[in-house]
Amino acid sequence: MSNRGTAMGCNGAKGNILLVFVACVLASLTTIFMTSTNVPYFRDAMNNSILNFNLRQDNTDDDVMQKEYKAAIEHKQKSNNGDEQDDDDVKPSLAKEKISVDPEKEEIQDDSQDDILDPRQMNVIVLFPDDWRWNSIGKENTLIKTPFLDSLADEGMRFRENAVTTSICWQSRATLFSGQWASRHQSYKLKCPHFARGTHWNHSWPAIMQRNGYYTGHIGKWQYHSNNDNRFDWSSYFEGKHVFRKNGKDIAAEDFAKNETIRFLRERPKDKPFAATVAFYPPKPVGNSNVPGGQWTPKKEVRAQYNDTVVPEPYNHTEAFKLLPEFLQHERTAARARWKFRYSTPHHYQEAMKNIYALITQVDQACREIVDEIKKQGLYNNTMIIFSTDNGMFHSAHGLAGKWYPYSESIKVPLIIYDPRMPKEKVGKVDDSFTLNVDLAETILGAAGLKPDKVMQGRDISDLYLPKIRNGKTILERKPWRDEFFYEFTFMNDAFIPSSNALVRKRWKLIDWYNHNQTQLFDLENDPLELKDVKDDPANVNIMNEMKKRLIELRESLREKEKECGRGDYGPTSIDPDLLVVANITNVTKANR
Repeated sequence: MSNRGTAMGCNGAKGNILLVFVACVLASLTTIFMTSTNVPYFRDAMNNSILNFNLRQDNTDDDVMQKEYKAAIEHKQKSNNGDEQDDDDVKPSLAKEKISVDPEKEEIQDDSQDDILDPRQMNVIVLFPDDWRWNSIGKENTLIKTPFLDSLADEGMRFRENAVTTSICWQSRATLFSGQWASRHQSYKLKCPHFARGTHWNHSWPAIMQRNGYYTGHIGKWQYHSNNDNRFDWSSYFEGKHVFRKNGKDIAAEDFAKNETIRFLRERPKDKPFAATVAFYPPKPVGNSNVPGGQWTPKKEVRAQYNDTVVPEPYNHTEAFKLLPEFLQHERTAARARWKFRYSTPHHYQEAMKNIYALITQVDQACREIVDEIKKQGLYNNTMIIFSTDNGMFHSAHGLAGKWYPYSESIKVPLIIYDPRMPKEKVGKVDDSFTLNVDLAETILGAAGLKPDKVMQGRDISDLYLPKIRNGKTILERKPWRDEFFYEFTFMNDAFIPSSNALVRKRWKLIDWYNHNQTQLFDLENDPLELKDVKDDPANVNIMNEMKKRLIELRESLREKEKECGRGDYGPTSIDPDLLVVANITNVTKANR
């Protein structure tokens, strides 16, 4: 009923004046309520994959949700019959957040609320340890004891081909929060101050969720110099050790993080949804000790579980080292120097790996206790739980330590997602799609029913498991998932940690060491350990040149994105497009990827 219709009804009323007056008041109140209701809120929800009510839960929220679902359907039918413009034609990925910023005050001036897609906003918690290679869970390595993470994978999904777009701590964490490649968020310096200050942070998922009523938190490793006041509603920052001293007693870093997270969960306002990151420091090495296993300090009782374990030495740590490009074999590189005092003898290697495995088990137990608290509060069936990490680790593979380089041990990392919306037929499955850390921001916002910021560059991973069709109707048309991705490590540009780019596909990986004018090509289908560079094989001339061309395209596209954001130049490349042999590259099909 419009205001005009209400007035006409009142003027035309006959009978008792008092009854007419009451009727007018009631009608006006109804009009005010209807016009103040966020009608697009429900319409948007109907055409988005987030609205999935096939939840695995047995609480009373089901009845409320079903009523909301029915109301949304009825409202959509009514609005489609009217003159109201349907803004569902705008794809979520293209939606722009109407935010302006005063450069003097660096304060957010929000001209409109972020677009909301879902009337049910889930809680989100991100469990994010440090330096955790893709096969550092029991599901992938039977020597490692991670019973909780294994069970979480059984109740959610595991993404086996998940990778990071830059393999180093702070750049990867900036990507987690921003949903951007490093070329865009520009967090190039250690403890980079600009990322968490001013306008950059305004476009992160914690800031967006905070503006939309979420209670946000961060516990553990932060790694940015900036004053973190108001970046999160609740925060507890600490890093750099495996053991802390508190109240005269030693406490393991993961237990400290666990306790702080439980405190966050108990102190949060109960009338708001929450979103939090828990950044565990272990199993990242601490210090420069050359004592066997001396850079890792697990609990004695947990370490005892691995006393009789013999960890197989890496399949490619000897001969593979000799196959590396000569500049990577140099003793002054960080990867080789750290290998010497961590893994250089069998005893060093065994002690290091057993300590690492023990710390992984400790983090697993801490994650269990955090999720147990979520269950105790009755929130498990309305909380998305994400487990992942910032980068992988070589652990002596290729005769190297550390990360940084585009080889699989460095860039592939675990990803487990527990999502209460997940259909039963997807639960416990393994997905081999190329998911990336750049996707996590949009995935988290999707769980909150919020559209991604215009500067984000990833995808919502729930597209891989939420159904496209419900009740015989298409909810949201989705473009095909990526079959390749671009890797970058561009900020060092020196011999200590050589810079690189890579184009990664299921079958092929092209690496460009542009400061050394050298490339590598690996056939991952036939050489998953990346031991044999096949760039000079005449049979690969077409795929080599096609991938060189594609790598340049991706680099240039990122350079254009930087110009849009007012950022600096991207860097050099060793691949000259004018020198490419492009004959017959059209014969390269997607099947070869």
